[in-house]
Amino acid sequence: MREVVLAALLVLATGAARGEEASPRPVPSGYAFDEPHFLTRQLLWGVVHGIRLLGRACFERGDMLAAMAYADWIDRQKPAILAAERDLARNYFGRNTASPDALAAALNLNPFLKTSADELAPACATLPAALAGPRYDLERLRAEHLKAMIRDNPDLHGAIWSDR
Repeated sequence: MREVVLAALLVLATGAARGEEASPRPVPSGYAFDEPHFLTRQLLWGVVHGIRLLGRACFERGDMLAAMAYADWIDRQKPAILAAERDLARNYFGRNTASPDALAAALNLNPFLKTSADELAPACATLPAALAGPRYDLERLRAEHLKAMIRDNPDLHGAIWSDR
């Protein structure tokens, strides 16, 4: 039963249950360095997307500890994820929501991991500890990113990403 609940949670957390397909409107390519708030959302979505791909891959290989850690992380980070989704969906699709796959496509992110089975095992083994630490706290990342932009350029151009 726990696996069924986990599978349902992962489907919802990865956006597969939304049933929406969206084609992005023509938008400028690349990162929005002249729009710090939007750039921050783009960068945070890249983090979400990478963790999403790894969480799904770990689930598919049967690593329930990693899959549960991913589901817990999604739950803890939900406000930041929804804020990034909203801003990106408004920009790319003119609405408040979009599937994670549609947002990834709009940002030209890879739709799957390019990781061998040999590399995936240790990545899944370390995912729970990585997601439990501060490095993947999206609100902390957003705040650090905005502070770095303010500190390094009073006009908020030329953003610098901090992974401290």
